[in-house]
Amino acid sequence: MNDAMWQEHTTGTPAIIGRREQIYVHAAQLFCTRGFAATSMANIAEAVGITKAGLYHFVASKEELLFTLMSFSMERLEEDVVAPARTIADPVERLTAIVRGHLQSVMQVTTPVGNPLTIILEETSGLSPDKAAQIKARKAAYSSFVRTTLDEIKAAGGLADVDTRMATSAIMGIILWLARWHRPDGPLAVPDIVDNLSRIALRGVLR
Repeated sequence: MNDAMWQEHTTGTPAIIGRREQIYVHAAQLFCTRGFAATSMANIAEAVGITKAGLYHFVASKEELLFTLMSFSMERLEEDVVAPARTIADPVERLTAIVRGHLQSVMQVTTPVGNPLTIILEETSGLSPDKAAQIKARKAAYSSFVRTTLDEIKAAGGLADVDTRMATSAIMGIILWLARWHRPDGPLAVPDIVDNLSRIALRGVLR
């Protein structure tokens, strides 16, 4: 799985991708629109245009599909947002980079139903306990990184009079809700959305 695959499929250009990648794209959107529990392997096979038996040639189970998609989503977040932000010493600059980077990351995949790769991260109930624990641990590590950054800002006197736990949740809420409402044909361009939402998120927590 790779970024180009999603960009080719979701931006209206011809999708020159393999069958397995087509399965990932269609499964993600179905999990998003129908919910994981209500999506069957038959639904996915029909969307891709293959038989159910043909689908099992590429993937072992619906859970495997979900875990693969979730893992890919977390990898993108860790590589595109967390890794660059860790190199920034100043906590205010780091927080700004986190917020703007995460907003931009969410909008890398745009479909008529938003960004399914971000939305399906809420479907951990569809995973076995061990796989769910892996995804939850990665999500918790990211939240901890954001909160630690806020704690550093607070220690330096730059944080508004807010609880850092609530501030972390509020910032994440602004960013993650974007995955549901953003549409590729919307009235605002990506840079405008990033600028507006980052100002809203940051002004709510910084002095």
